[in-house]
Amino acid sequence: PRPVAVLRPACVRTIEEKSMAVPPPPPAMWVPQQEGVSQILQLLTEYRQPGANQQQMYQRLQQCAQIPDFNNYLAFLLTQGEGTQEEIRQTAGLLLKNNLKTGWTTTAPEFRAYIQRALLPGLGHPSRFLRHTVGTTVSIIAKAAGPGGWPELYPALVQCIESNDVNHTDGALDAVYKVCEELNGRLDQAVPGMPEGSPAGLLIPRLLTLMAHPTPGVRRQALGSINLMVPSWPQSHAAAMDTYLQGLFALAHDADNGVRKQVCAGIVALLYRAPEKLVPNMREVITYMIERTADGDEDVALESCEFWAAFCEADLERDTVEVLREFTPKLIPMLLTNMAYADDDEEVIAAEDDEENQGQEDREQDIRPSFRGQKDKG
Repeated sequence: PRPVAVLRPACVRTIEEKSMAVPPPPPAMWVPQQEGVSQILQLLTEYRQPGANQQQMYQRLQQCAQIPDFNNYLAFLLTQGEGTQEEIRQTAGLLLKNNLKTGWTTTAPEFRAYIQRALLPGLGHPSRFLRHTVGTTVSIIAKAAGPGGWPELYPALVQCIESNDVNHTDGALDAVYKVCEELNGRLDQAVPGMPEGSPAGLLIPRLLTLMAHPTPGVRRQALGSINLMVPSWPQSHAAAMDTYLQGLFALAHDADNGVRKQVCAGIVALLYRAPEKLVPNMREVITYMIERTADGDEDVALESCEFWAAFCEADLERDTVEVLREFTPKLIPMLLTNMAYADDDEEVIAAEDDEENQGQEDREQDIRPSFRGQKDKG
């Protein structure tokens, strides 16, 4: 490896020399220099080599990160680096994500525009790993920019969702879910000029139609994203919540474990956000959640347990609370049976010891009276 002492990385020299040799292109016309692409590609290749000096690699990457358009090169390699190993392109995307997490606000506007333009087509990349890396990076920018800071994003996501291409649909749904996680509770904010008024208002109707999609993965992704938007459900789309509830009931016994898990999560989200929607069918809901608590899939069973805590915390009328009492003879034994304890829980260990010692003659130290020590006497 090249010694750290001579580092002013080649990628820095190449790009700076090019900048001095020719006038810079207009901001909206940024294009990568081939020498810069080659140098960064070499650096990423070395970075992934087994036995590479990680400290030296980190220093070189940190120096490259000082180049104003370094992130543009990473975005280019991620989305347009055809012929480059997929692992190298994914590494470029992960570095881009990490850099933008802390550096988006200080990135020049023209470079932001290039990165945003480059990423959107990558949502439909044939490689699942690459389009999901794009989705992660998109979500980081969406969080940094805020709901109204990237107005082109949400119509582009809808366009991908509504396409007939499975890669575009998958990439968009992956990105939507991650954006919902990053912008939790903010997607209902009004954005001037945006169709439906807000990102949530634009996305929810499209996602609702996918709850009946024939592909389990699509149903699972769509429902998961809607669940995350329930706490910030836009008032302008209040009527759509009934459609959402009907969709949950329709998927209640879906053959896919992941879909059933998301149904449980959706019911819990509704119980917090709009319990009045569940009240007319509370007996059926409780019966269903008891069934899911005994589900053969552990993840589904664990998710369903959130309902009982939510029920205790929800703002419910006394009559509704009383409905649960009818089910306690069946519910309580089931919850006790499914309770899990940590291996080092002292009370559980003591109880197990007592159970094992039943029927054995007490030892002298077990029945000898104990006295408070001198330091405890008052």
